[in-house]
Amino acid sequence: MQARQDLRPITNEKERILGPKAYVAMWWGDTIMIGTFMLGSSLIPPFGDLNLYQAGAALLLANIMAALLFSLNGYVGWKHGIPMVVQLRSSFGPIGSRIPALLRSIPALFWFGIQTWLGAQALNQIASSFIGFENVWVWFFGFQALQIFLSAKGIESIKWVEIIGSVIIMGGIIYLIFLFLTTFGFEVQAATDVDGSWGIPLWLAMTVLVGQFAALLINVSDYTRYVPKKTKTSTYINAHLVGMVPPSILLPFIGMLGAAAVGIWNPIDVISEYIPSTVASIIVLIFIAIAQVTTNLMANIMPPALVAMDLFKISWAKSCIIIGILATFTCPWWLMNAAYFTTFIAIVSAFLGPVFGVMIADFFFVHKRNYNVAALYEQNKLFQAFKGWNPAAIISIAVGTAVSFINIDGSWFIGGLPALLLYTVLMKYWIAQHEPYVQEGMNQSFTEEETGNEKPVPQWIKDS
Repeated sequence: MQARQDLRPITNEKERILGPKAYVAMWWGDTIMIGTFMLGSSLIPPFGDLNLYQAGAALLLANIMAALLFSLNGYVGWKHGIPMVVQLRSSFGPIGSRIPALLRSIPALFWFGIQTWLGAQALNQIASSFIGFENVWVWFFGFQALQIFLSAKGIESIKWVEIIGSVIIMGGIIYLIFLFLTTFGFEVQAATDVDGSWGIPLWLAMTVLVGQFAALLINVSDYTRYVPKKTKTSTYINAHLVGMVPPSILLPFIGMLGAAAVGIWNPIDVISEYIPSTVASIIVLIFIAIAQVTTNLMANIMPPALVAMDLFKISWAKSCIIIGILATFTCPWWLMNAAYFTTFIAIVSAFLGPVFGVMIADFFFVHKRNYNVAALYEQNKLFQAFKGWNPAAIISIAVGTAVSFINIDGSWFIGGLPALLLYTVLMKYWIAQHEPYVQEGMNQSFTEEETGNEKPVPQWIKDS
């Protein structure tokens, strides 16, 4: 049986096709982003304040924390089989959920275009070296068409691209580390002699490293809904740790090596200027091109495609085509040189931390780890007293975002906690008095889930 790619809950175990090994491979392919090189280099001199040991500790601790947070918010999708757009209906209301869904989707659309442009540049350089053909526009539109085709084929196609791509990507990462260490060993050693700091700079670095996953943390249920329910909880958590921590440490480590050796974070620039090897250049370029595909399929196509399905009531394939076309019109060749784009991403991230806090509070504290899934699909009955909105969620993310701007670099952490606390209080003492769905959630106990007392999904939802 093929896995479905729609908004209905995935209740059939045969359709949950991402077993632990496939799930790990998906994350290995998904977390490879070109900006991660820069994050690593920003930790040590000349760009940062930490020495090599402190930067390594920040990477390890931050990525373990991120993996556990993914396990936490992804629990909803794993248990109930629902995607992000349905999960958000519980905390924001069927109409209000469009706000966080768009906050997650719009940056993904822009990153889809940017990463396609990066992949096209890599393919263009390979073609230029081998056959003398050079036209980045041909590669850009061809590369975009390939990604649209692969994503439109559904989760089965995405799964196998991620598995195959992850093997090539991890090989490329190991090769790069070996290349840099053998070439710049003495220069890298000097980065361990810096005093650095185990204080505030270390914690700020951890905040930025976790914050890079701000968008993915929102829609992790889009992926965990395909993890078999029979998977043990320990295996489920370990799949996130094994899938995220190794690549999320190794990739920034390459950026750190480049920064420590020659003050350049981009491995392509390091190789072109300091390692004049055609073989090395081709290997890195292939690695870069494949990494763009694996990241785009999971992180930058799936979230906005599911949102488009929800908003416009269209099929998965049509959504992928529309998202691909829109990504082309984001003009990535221009955005990559626009300094204010990073500011735009930082501002959006300031909203995403509070959104994450609201989602966690809603599932774990308001609904005691057990959603009434049928109610989430009966949208005309949800939050009727507030015309389809949950004002507690809107107020909470507004307050959390305002707090986030105290320090935009640490915005994800700073805004998430106050939003979580405020939402919990508002739901208990305000919204629960007017909304039966919320009252039902707050009146159940945590033990209901543990004893298997989960409400069955009505047949009309499965067949719709």
